[in-house]
Amino acid sequence: MTDKENSHGVEWLPERAYRETDKAKLWFHDSLHNNPPITPMGASVYHWPRGTQVASEWFSFPYSLGFDYVLYDGRIYPGPMPVIDPEEVKAKEPIFGAKLKEALDNWPKFYAEGVEEWTNALSYLRGINKRTLPLDRLLAVLRETVQISKRSWELHFIYMYPSIFAYMTFEGICKEYDIEERQMRVFLQGFETKMFELDRAMWRLADLAKEMNLADVFDRADQSGGANDAKAETIKKLMNETEMGKVWWDQFENLLKQFGRRSTAAMFDPYYPTWNEDPYPVISTIKTYIQKGGFDFEEHTAKIIAERDKYIAETIARIPEHDQERFKQALLHAQYAYPFNEDHNYYVEQWTYAELRYSIQECGYRLQKLGLTEKENDVFFLTIAELEEVMDDLVISQTMGLQSHGVRIPSLIADRKKAWNDLKEVKSPPILGTVPEGRVDDPVFIKIWGMTDEVIRGNAITKDRVEGRFEGFPGAPGVVEGVARVIMGYEGFQEVQPDEILVAPFTTPAWTPLFSKIRGVVTDSGGMLAHAAICAREYDIPAVVGTITRGFRVTEHITTGMRIRIDGTNGVAEIIG
Repeated sequence: MTDKENSHGVEWLPERAYRETDKAKLWFHDSLHNNPPITPMGASVYHWPRGTQVASEWFSFPYSLGFDYVLYDGRIYPGPMPVIDPEEVKAKEPIFGAKLKEALDNWPKFYAEGVEEWTNALSYLRGINKRTLPLDRLLAVLRETVQISKRSWELHFIYMYPSIFAYMTFEGICKEYDIEERQMRVFLQGFETKMFELDRAMWRLADLAKEMNLADVFDRADQSGGANDAKAETIKKLMNETEMGKVWWDQFENLLKQFGRRSTAAMFDPYYPTWNEDPYPVISTIKTYIQKGGFDFEEHTAKIIAERDKYIAETIARIPEHDQERFKQALLHAQYAYPFNEDHNYYVEQWTYAELRYSIQECGYRLQKLGLTEKENDVFFLTIAELEEVMDDLVISQTMGLQSHGVRIPSLIADRKKAWNDLKEVKSPPILGTVPEGRVDDPVFIKIWGMTDEVIRGNAITKDRVEGRFEGFPGAPGVVEGVARVIMGYEGFQEVQPDEILVAPFTTPAWTPLFSKIRGVVTDSGGMLAHAAICAREYDIPAVVGTITRGFRVTEHITTGMRIRIDGTNGVAEIIG
C-alpha cells in the first residue's frame, strides 16, 4: 500500500487521489493543519477548501475562486484556484470592494452575527444526548453535524478573507511610511481573544493550586506512572481527598465545560480526542505554570496596550495631516479584524471539530457494540459516505446490515490502519504540480502559509547558506538565546520546560498554553498570520516562522538540548552550541 507505485493515491478516497491531470496545477502540503497522514474519515470531512469556494463567491473575490485539494501520501495538498481572466477580475473588483468596505465598516456587528450562528448551531449539537438515540435518529444527527461543519467553514472564510484584506491594506499603508510588517504587530497587540481567555484561566488555576497548597498533588500523580488518562484519574482522586482539593477540581471542571470541546492535537481530523476525553494535557500545562511561577496577565496586557497606544500616537504625529484619516481608518479595520485570526479557532477548529468527532464516535460505539469493529475509534478508518451506508443498512435491518458489512468492514479497517501507520514514515514533498504563469494572490495562501510568489517559484530559497543558520519569516521581533526543545506534535507538550525555545513543525491553537512559558519559537511552516507568529507577538517573545519556505525544515537540523539563538526581528535562527 505504501510502495512507490501506490503510496501517493490512497485508495480510501479515490476521487481525491493525485492524478495525471492534477500535475498542471499547484498543490502544497498543508503541514500547518495535517502534518501526520489524515485518516480516511478526516479526508472525507475536510470541509475548509469548500468553505473558501463559498466565501470567494459570496464576496465576489476578484483574484481567487478559493482552494481545491488532493490526497498524496495520505496527506492533504490544497491548491489555490486563481482567477485567470483579467476581464473577470475587472468585473468583480467593484463588487468585492463594496462588500469588503461594508464588512469592515460594520465589523463588530458583522462578526457578532457569525458568532451567534456558530454558537446556536453548535450548542444545539452539544445539547443532544447521543448515547440515548435510536439508530435512525443518530444517523440523522450525524448528517446534521456534517452540514453544520460545512456551514462553519463557510463562515470561517467569510470572515477570514476580509480580516486578512484589512491586515494587508494596513500593511500597504505602513510601507508607504517605512513601517515594516515586523513592526506592525505593535499596532495590533493587546486585544482579547478566546485563546488568551483560556490561557488566563489556566494560570488562575495554577495560582489557586499554590494558594491552596495543592502543588504536590501534581507530582504525586506523575510519580504514580501510567498513561495520561490514568494520571488524570489519579489527580482527580487525590484532589477529592481534601476540601480544598474538591474546590480546585470543581474549578477545573468548570474550565473544561467552557473549553473542553477542543482537540488535543488541533489537527483538521476528528480522529484526535478532545480535552473532555483526555484532560491530562491541560493538567500538565497547569503543572508547568506552577513550576514557572506567576505570570501577571493584567500587568502584561496593560504593558502591551500602553506600548501600542504610544506607538500609534507617535506614528500618527509623523504622518502628514492630509493622510492621517486614511491611516486611522485602515488601522481601525485592522484592529477590528486581526483578533479574529485567533478568536475564530474556538468556534471552528475546536468546537466544530469536537461536535463532528462526538457524532462520528457515537456511531463507532454502536458499530463496536454490534461487533462490526474492534474499537469505537476504528470508525475513523471509514469515510463518512461508508459510515452513512452502514448506518443506513442497520436502520433498515440490523440483520441485513451485519450480513452486508460484517466481513468487509473489519478487513477494510485493518488494511487502512496499517496503511495509515506506514504512511507516517513517508517523507512527502512540500509542493506538487506546476507553478502557474501568473501571480498567485490569494491572501490566505500568502499570510497563513507564507506561500508568497517568491516562495512558490523557489526564489526565496537561501543562497550561500551558512551551516547551522536558518532563515524564515520574522514572525515576532526580538533576539533570544536558550536551550532548544523540539516538539513534533501534541504528545510532547508535557516535555516543554519553562524558558526553553520551542522548535516545531508548526503550532496551532492547541499549542497556545505553551507560549507563556517559553522564551521563543521557530517553526518549519507558516506565514506572518500563522498561529505561531500571532501568539508570539501577544506574549512578547521572538518568533521565526516558515523556514521551509527558504528550503529547510528546522526540525530536521536542531535537536533538543542544543543552544540556539533566534532573531525574530530579521527572521533568523542559529545553532550556537
